[in-house]
Amino acid sequence: NGHCNVPHKHVEQGKRLGHWVNTQRSKKRKNMLEQRREDLLEQAGFEWNNIYDTSWDAMFALLLQFKTKNGHCNVPHKHVEQGKRLGHWVNTQRSKKRKNMLEQRREDLLEQAGFEWNNIYGTSWDAMVALLLQFK
Repeated sequence: NGHCNVPHKHVEQGKRLGHWVNTQRSKKRKNMLEQRREDLLEQAGFEWNNIYDTSWDAMFALLLQFKTKNGHCNVPHKHVEQGKRLGHWVNTQRSKKRKNMLEQRREDLLEQAGFEWNNIYGTSWDAMVALLLQFK
């Protein structure tokens, strides 16, 4: 594969390699990983940020590209950017915030980018009600 970013549920030769990799990351964060083991993993090219962090940053970069092109961060739910499901990712961020599961750093980055926490459909619905009231 050329990297050590093992998906969490990956099984290699019947062993839960993805789970083991995440355990090593967790142990390092808690200063519970022996230096010898940390050194061996680093020599192998081990990345201490998990694959989710890497992919989150990549998706955030796509969101910024979308904003540059479109002038806003209201990505339609089914929108795909460079083969990635950006609309789905945006809705996942909104859902995580509602459930208080979004890391503060990520929430701050999204807000700095001009991210709107109400989904595009809710915003559009509100706008349509305003037009309806104008019409009335």
